[in-house]
Amino acid sequence: MSNVKEASVKRLVYKFRLYPTPTQEITLNNTLETCRRLYNSMLAHRIESQIGFYEQKRTLTAVRKENKFLKAIQSHVLQDVVLRLDKAFGAFFAGVSQYPHFKRRGRYNSFTFDYTGFRLSGNRVRLSMVGAVKIVVHRSLLGRLKRLTVIKDIDQWFAAILVVGEPEIEPSAEGKVGVDVGVSNVVALSDGTIVKNPRFLDSSIERIKTLQLRLARKKTGSRNREKMKFSLAKAWRKVRRQRDDFAHKLSHQLAEKNNIIAFENLRIQNIVKKHSIASAIMDASWGKLRLLTAYKAERRGGRVILVNPSGTSQKCSECGKTVQKDLSVRVHSCPDCGLVLDRDVNAARNVMQAGLERARVEAEPLLIQRRRISKFG
Repeated sequence: MSNVKEASVKRLVYKFRLYPTPTQEITLNNTLETCRRLYNSMLAHRIESQIGFYEQKRTLTAVRKENKFLKAIQSHVLQDVVLRLDKAFGAFFAGVSQYPHFKRRGRYNSFTFDYTGFRLSGNRVRLSMVGAVKIVVHRSLLGRLKRLTVIKDIDQWFAAILVVGEPEIEPSAEGKVGVDVGVSNVVALSDGTIVKNPRFLDSSIERIKTLQLRLARKKTGSRNREKMKFSLAKAWRKVRRQRDDFAHKLSHQLAEKNNIIAFENLRIQNIVKKHSIASAIMDASWGKLRLLTAYKAERRGGRVILVNPSGTSQKCSECGKTVQKDLSVRVHSCPDCGLVLDRDVNAARNVMQAGLERARVEAEPLLIQRRRISKFG
């Protein structure tokens, strides 16, 4: 019963910056490396022996007693490594991920403590087997501390703290909006609002290309090559953080002002495989914006509705007539009703109408839905 109750409780993750001492940073790096080696070892064991999660947990207990590196790490951190591997296999068998692969150096960048492995007190967080690490808690933690994940981002450290509870948050306003995502405009809203694409990659691409050329000239395995890889990773990190910051702010505005937000149900992964402007689509962060908006709307009591994107750009949002136009045509002009407006805004209005219709149908009693299906189907 307690597990059922806990599953229904809201979970939030707060991310804070860590400032370990040089000695603590060595310990954190050693922990990451040990976890990486354990992951690879367990993966090899699972491939060879075809055993499952629980058998590997029992194996881990025996192995830890004989390995001094594993003894230096809290047991739950090691168990989480086995759990991650099991989840990777689960995702593969569910058809949503590739077959789990071995992690090379630098590709394993986090490890997790349960609630027994850390304690937060003021501007310090005490991590088991590590010590009291300085942390910048820039916002209040609401709820019960459940887990803490230490994350290494190139040369910086972060703590992602999972909190279980019911935080008080102001509900969404009663607005309803349709969202059409694009490249030149990141979003066009059904109320006429247009948000231009800031194109963060364009502002950093020259530096990234220069660093890539310098990296290619460095000797493999040299210290200078490692320094150049480090500089290149930091340049990409700047772009990533700019995208994340933009998506967070825009999704917050959408969730705060609207309790129903309709997006097109675009298969973004399939689009970027074929599209000539895949880089621009990734820079616009369509998927991240939709994901962030969904969880923020849910926290405020709202919802995100995904609708079929077919025909949203060609259909007139006023009279419903199909008006064929190429991608180069940026203005919708309907010959029947005379509606003239931005192409993306017209699409956003169609997305909103489809979203409202879906919300209305889902709110109907099941019996009425069945009658409608039998009548028109």
